[in-house]
Amino acid sequence: MLSVRNVSFSYENGSHALNDVSLEIERGEFVCIIGHNGSGKSTLAKMFNGLLLPTSGSVIVDGMDTADDEKMLDIRRLVGIVFQNPDNQIVTTVVREDVAFGPENLGVPTDEMIVRVDEALAAVGMESYAESAPHMLSGGQKQRIAIAGMLAMEPQVLILDEATAMLDPMGRKDILRIVRDLNKEKGITVVMITQYMEEAVGTDRMIVINDGSIAMDGTPEAIFARGDELRAIGLDVPPAVELRELLKKREIADCGDAMTLEELSSSLCRSLLKN
Repeated sequence: MLSVRNVSFSYENGSHALNDVSLEIERGEFVCIIGHNGSGKSTLAKMFNGLLLPTSGSVIVDGMDTADDEKMLDIRRLVGIVFQNPDNQIVTTVVREDVAFGPENLGVPTDEMIVRVDEALAAVGMESYAESAPHMLSGGQKQRIAIAGMLAMEPQVLILDEATAMLDPMGRKDILRIVRDLNKEKGITVVMITQYMEEAVGTDRMIVINDGSIAMDGTPEAIFARGDELRAIGLDVPPAVELRELLKKREIADCGDAMTLEELSSSLCRSLLKN
């Protein structure tokens, strides 16, 4: 679905954001891209729907090159992107109108647009706020509206560019649940850019970006097992994984590949009962 081929990117000030990056993302995958500030992960996110074009190399979306101006509208119909600050994506004073903004600009007929808006709001649990003023909503609710606006355009790929960064832990949890449901139930390909390691738990694949290059690529289980390597590039592991490592190091219990506190608790109980 998404193909990044030997992509490098430099900003006008000469700083290099990406260095010969290549990766493939399959249709229906849920991929988490992790990296510290300035690693190049958000630059890569903007490549997926042509907001930025490579300095060299190419980005192919469902067979279409993002450098092809004639394909740009088709690419942006396929790939929706939600950014960190939902206030920057809200353009009207009524929730329903805001969600309708994208499909309206795509020329979707009115009857179909109404259905799309209702379905998108229902998908993010915001149907009861359809007539509300967006500026009166919480940060998490605004981000749900931003996601609904993308869903109403019926994208095949949803990019979340640090979309949970401004939310509290409960807000982050709600957004992640919604996105996971969209991936599993609607088959939407999801690429989530984040600094929060725990957000990678439960995804199909985790890509670690460091200094503009891919440092690691694999399942979350495989990558979190390389905790020392992650720490060496300024990252960390989720709290549950860190506790798991400590329990094993001190020979208290071997909790396998548990990655959440719930999994760790269950594994720890089983381990202690055996002893």
